[in-house]
Formats: sequence, C-alpha cells, structure tokens
Amino acid sequence: MKYLIIALLILLAGYANAQTCTGGLGDPIADITFGAGTGFGGPLAAGITNMSYVANQCPSDGYYTIASSTANCFGNTWLNVTHDHTGDPNGYFMLINASYSPSQFYTQTITGLCPGTSYQFAAWILNMDNEQGLILPNITFTISSTDGTVLQTYSTGDIQASGSVNWVQYATYFNTPASVTSVVLQMTNNASGGDGNDIALDDITFRAAGPTTLETITGYTTDSIIFCQNNLSVLTFNATVENCYPTVAYQWQESTDGGTTWADIPGATGLNYLRSPTGTGVYDYRLLVAQAGNIGISTCEVASSPISINVVPIPSPAVTITVNPDSSCVGKTVTFTAIPDSGGASPVYQWMVNGVGSGTGGVTYSTSSLASSDVVNCIMTSDATCVLNPVVVSNDLSVYVTTVPVTGVSIASSALSICQDSVVVFTATPSNGGGEPTYQWTVNGQGTGSDAAVFADSLLNNGDVVNCTMTGSLLCSLPVTPPQPITMTIYPLPAILLPADTVIAGGQSLQLDPIITGTIASYQWSPDTWLDNTTVANPVATPVGTTTYSLMVVSSDGCKASASETVGVFYSLQMPSGFTPNGDGRNDLFRVPPSIPVIIRQLAVYNRQGLMVFSTSNVGVGWDGTFNGHPQPAGVYVWELVYDNPLSRRIESAKGTVMLVR
Repeated sequence: MKYLIIALLILLAGYANAQTCTGGLGDPIADITFGAGTGFGGPLAAGITNMSYVANQCPSDGYYTIASSTANCFGNTWLNVTHDHTGDPNGYFMLINASYSPSQFYTQTITGLCPGTSYQFAAWILNMDNEQGLILPNITFTISSTDGTVLQTYSTGDIQASGSVNWVQYATYFNTPASVTSVVLQMTNNASGGDGNDIALDDITFRAAGPTTLETITGYTTDSIIFCQNNLSVLTFNATVENCYPTVAYQWQESTDGGTTWADIPGATGLNYLRSPTGTGVYDYRLLVAQAGNIGISTCEVASSPISINVVPIPSPAVTITVNPDSSCVGKTVTFTAIPDSGGASPVYQWMVNGVGSGTGGVTYSTSSLASSDVVNCIMTSDATCVLNPVVVSNDLSVYVTTVPVTGVSIASSALSICQDSVVVFTATPSNGGGEPTYQWTVNGQGTGSDAAVFADSLLNNGDVVNCTMTGSLLCSLPVTPPQPITMTIYPLPAILLPADTVIAGGQSLQLDPIITGTIASYQWSPDTWLDNTTVANPVATPVGTTTYSLMVVSSDGCKASASETVGVFYSLQMPSGFTPNGDGRNDLFRVPPSIPVIIRQLAVYNRQGLMVFSTSNVGVGWDGTFNGHPQPAGVYVWELVYDNPLSRRIESAKGTVMLVR
C-alpha cells in the first residue's frame, strides 16, 4: 500500500508539473476559416451559433453572414472590408451584427485531447464600427468540460474601434486537468446590440501548445536551402527544445507537398536527424514534440517551424533564336529574339554576325545592315542554379535581303495658268513602278485625290503647289516624288454687278450701268437691238418692249464673266376689247397682255346682272369664258383691274368692257 501511494503521488506530480510552455504550437485540432469563394458562404452547421444567418453583406441586429467583403453599410458607420485577415480577397469571414442581448455566437466540442497538456484557443477579431463613442464589443472565451464545468475563461476586454481594417488575434492558453479528454469551446459577446458592438470573426483555432523548438542544419544559417542534384552531402538536423515536459518524446517528419501532409521518418526520434541524399524536389522537415506517451497523438503534440530543402536538377541550358521578318530590304531593320531554356534569372547574351560579336546582353538584337550572306547566332551564358555548362550556342539564321529598286515619277498638267473656275488635269508618269504602283497626290503638302495616275481639280488657288508621291509595286520599292512639283498660276475671274431689273415708259431710254471689277479687255452686250453700242461698258438702251440684256466681259488674262438685266417697257394699260374662247389657241383668254410689265392685285369680270364670274390676282391667269365650269353666253362683260403702276409706283385701277364672242 505504501508503494501504491508513492506511485500515485509521482503521477499527480507529473500532471501538476505538466507543460506550462506556450512558445510552440501544434497543428490545428479545430480550424474554422469559414472557407473562400465568391458571393456568400453558407450558414454554419447547426449548434455552432445561436444567431440567425442571412445572405446580406449588411446583416441586421441578431443576424450574421459569411462573406468575403462588406461595404457601404448603415450609412458607412461600418468599415468597408475587402478581404479576410490573411489578405485573401476571396477569403470568407463571419460578419456579426450583435443581438440586443448578449449572445453566444460560437460553440464547438473538441475530443481526443490529452490530460495535463496545454492548448491554445484563439480567433481573429475586427471591430466593424467606423465611429467612436459606440458600444464596444467585449468577447469572453470559455473552455468547459462536457459536463458543463468551466475550466477557464478569458476576456478580450473592450475591443476599440480603430477607424481602419485592423484584424487582431486574441488567444488564451489552458491545461487539461487529469482525466479530461474532451472540452466545449464557446465565444460569447458580453455587450448588448444597438449602436455598435458589431464584429468580424475569422480563423477560430484550437491546438496544442508546448515548448519552443528551434531547428537548424549544421553548416547552414537559413531555414530554406537549395541543393544541387549532384550534391551527395548528408545533412545534420539539430533541434533545441525548451525544457517543458517531465519526460519528452520526439518525432521528425517529412512533407513533399508543401506542408499539406506530413509523414513520420522511421527511427528519427531524437533531437538530431541525419538526412541522406534524395532525388529532386522540395522537401520540408519538422520536429514533433510531446509529453512521453503522447507522441503520435496529433491533438497532443507541437511542431517546430519547417525547414525546406529544394533539391534542384542539373539544368541543360539551350538557346534558340528567331527572326522577324525572315526576309527584308536593304536598310530595313530586322530583329532577332533569343528563346532561352534553363537560362536562369538573368542570362547574358552575346550576338554574333559571321562569327564577330555584334551586340551584348540583350535578349533581342536589331540591325539594318545585314546582307543575304550574313549568318547570325547567339552565345548565351546561363546563370541557372546548379548549372555545370553555362555557355551554349544557338542555331544559325540568315535573312534574305532584297536590293531596293531605282524608281521615279514625273508629273504634268493640262495647263499651268488657268482662270479660277477652270479644271486642270494632272498626270503622273512612273518609271520602273511595276505593274500596280500607288499614288498619293498633295496640294500644298496635304493629301488629296484618289490612288490614280490622274488627278483633276477645279478649286485651286493662285500659288498652290501640286505634287505626287508614287510607290512602286516592285518588292522593296520606296516612295518617290518628282524632281519638281507644279506651282499653279490661277487668274481671278472678273465680277459684274448689274442693277436690279427696272421698268421704263414706252419711248424712254435707259443707260445700262454695270459695276465691273478686274482688268477688262472686251465687252459684249446681247441682244444688240435697241442698244446704241454693244461693245462698251455702259450703252444706252431704248427698247420698245420688255428686253433682257446680257453682258459678257473678258479680262486681260482671258477670264470671262457674264450677267444680265431685264428692262421692262410700260405703256398705258390697254386691255383687250374682246376674246373668242373656242380653243383654237388664239385669244382664248381675257387677261392682262403678257407684254405689259405690271403686278396686279385683282382682275375681276362681271356679267350684266353684276355677278362676278371671274377673279384672279395672278397676272398670268385669264378668264376662259366660264363660270363654275359652265360656258357663259356671248355678250358684253364688265372688267375691273387693280394694279401697281411700275412708273408711278402707286396702286391704280381701271375699268372697261370686253366682248365674249362665240
């Protein structure tokens, strides 16, 4: 019995002195990251939270959502958040608008723990409020046994509003009592909802905590080492472990998938491990540490930070060159490009033309001085890791270079001096232009006309310079212009301004008096009837009837202009005394004679009963002897005429009778 009591005391002392270190952490037993994606994440599993889920980036009081961002909520009184605490723009987090009463927003049961072992319970929290003076979140972390006994609590205190997106991790540590292998984790918001007390929650973790473990490799000072494949050295891994456990156990592990999965290394159970050479790839190594008896139980051990060994294959550098274009014209630039294989981060290139260096360092080489017989290649010096033979030579390339043909063009015009309203035609004649040369005509340097050998223009101004650029259709033809462009002389047109049409009395004369600009060499009036001289600028006209006189002038440069003036002759108004509307084309209408230059206001005809049978204000319209479509009887009818006298410029009237003859 005495020895049993001593054994129990030793066992209890062991648990009482079990690890109190927290510098090292194990793999997460619980890891609530809320996932990642676009849009909204789904609701949490039943029993985790007592809040209600809504797919809205601005949840109301008492609701939560799973989102990767939130913006413009509640009049911008919330922060705009664009990523989770890791910086992932697609990473989800739990966005909580607190209930009006304190709420329990996270609960989870953890099993498979080891008694007498330290654990960390942690979460990343962000106060969502963008203003000061609001209700501050206050979170309590609670760890209980499955029978409800509270094992430990931790309060974050009031989480202040920083005015910016500032994720903070809050964590607590505790030791599992003897015989406790399962716990219940809870997070409770102690403050009430309303104005404030809104949080974002991310990456809730629960993991073993233990001694700080430092891992090194003999002869190296970094935790990431590059090894060449031909390096057959054996590496010595060393570990220094904080004194934490009464008795301690170790296990080295290896990962070949970037730390996603780990495998125990058989026999590697001490503080040191000898690594033998391996094939190419990236290998990660870490040391697991636990209380003796707990090693191999993933929920009870802590791990060192990994050391990475990158075994690099021996590269075989090569370089290939291409050229664009693969044929060219004399004087044109061609560009060669090097395509490296295993060239490293900053390979060096030496370009060679016919074995002579002609460009250093760049991945491209451009030149305009090649001949068809020239051979271009490239020497590349690779700086790839682990390269043994860094200098390699590319393939050879040559470019077919075509001689530029000698071409020419001349231009001629239908005239060098023209009047301003005349059309001049220009013709280009190519020399060695090939079957389909192209043309670009210019006037004073500005492009005009079409792609044709002939160009016509009627809008040129004096001094305009006309030219043409011809590009031959032969391979490598260059654009050429004539030895001399054509400068045009454009003579201005004379101008004639005649008075407005006028009316004179019968038997009177009128001097035609045009205003003429320009140097006039000759005048010619037509018709020559009733003019005293047809070859002077201002002849006297004595027409017996209305006549239109036209003047043609010719300038000293041979340019012509013309204008006309109508002289109306007004005699005393004499209306016809009768008419015969029989359709024979003569005297069929009663109207103002066409020879009288007068404007009428009204011509009216009345029968013997005083009924108006016809009326018009159009001097060109007359009465045809009908009324409402019915022929009127022969006899005498009374007419009245109101008209503008062109001589007195007054409104006058006349009255008379007319005989309708049938």
